[in-house]
Amino acid sequence: MHPDLPPLIELQELDQKIARLRSELAQLPVAKKRVEGEFEEAKQKLHKAKLEQQASELMRRQKEGEIEELRRRLARYQAQQLQARKNEEYQALSHEILVVNGEVEREEDNVLLLLEKADVLQANVKQEEQKVEQAEKEIQGKRKELADKESRLSTLLGETEKWREAKKSDVEPALFARYQRLVSGRRENAIVPVVHGGCGGCHMKLTRQTLLRAEAAAEIAFCENCGRILFVAP
Repeated sequence: MHPDLPPLIELQELDQKIARLRSELAQLPVAKKRVEGEFEEAKQKLHKAKLEQQASELMRRQKEGEIEELRRRLARYQAQQLQARKNEEYQALSHEILVVNGEVEREEDNVLLLLEKADVLQANVKQEEQKVEQAEKEIQGKRKELADKESRLSTLLGETEKWREAKKSDVEPALFARYQRLVSGRRENAIVPVVHGGCGGCHMKLTRQTLLRAEAAAEIAFCENCGRILFVAP
């Protein structure tokens, strides 16, 4: 291997590590959003359960109010019936009393159903409260885990970038400039090994002259197709 390549390969490894660290850091906001979303979903389910419970309770109270009104009407009809002088009037009030009694029975049945439903809704609210409580405990742990990961990655990134700056001076300037151009051209690997007579980057077959140059290591060899820097692994 050409003597100028080892420090450049080491620099490339540092650059790849920096890229990985930056990628991991860039993914953290998505992870945080997902965690917060899970907690928010649990709270929304609890809110919905409470709204259903409140709506059912309101309906029950309305039904009870309607029953009270029906009973007052029934009492009026019964009082009027006692004072009725004509048989037709008495029969008409009897009919009204019968109708109102039927309405009272129906509404009382509805109230009983709502009371049964209230037990189910109360149990549902309690279950969702427990889920929110559990989710809150879990999210606190996940928040800390993500914060610790972010701190660790940021520290490691800073250290790696400093180490990269220090190692940069070990690379021959002209070769470093070539390397930078390749990196800027979005080459995943600027320095690659020769693999089965081909470029380890673009995988194109190399000419015999380039292969000999890479093997001799007297000068730097470049891929004729993609321009990557080549070396023959020992």
